[in-house]
Amino acid sequence: MKNYQIKAFVMADSILALAVVTLGIVTLLTTQQQLTRQQARHDTHLIAARLAKESGDQLVATGRPATIERNGFRAVAAPGRITVYQGSRLVVLLKR
Repeated sequence: MKNYQIKAFVMADSILALAVVTLGIVTLLTTQQQLTRQQARHDTHLIAARLAKESGDQLVATGRPATIERNGFRAVAAPGRITVYQGSRLVVLLKR
């Protein structure tokens, strides 16, 4: 009888260890997925900010409204307003 109790304890211990390891792996993968999404969002905003600056500089240099299209982004600078779109989605809006 004692031998069965020892085997049952070892089995329960192994199942608990497996559950802890599984929980750790799931947490790690979820965190990695969130970091990847956050990085993509930051990259999008960085590209949009750079295009906004470029179109604003072009507006200042020429004195005329400027439009820059690059890699699916479109930046439009007009007096008092700069907008950057990714496709049809507004990414950056700057008003004076």
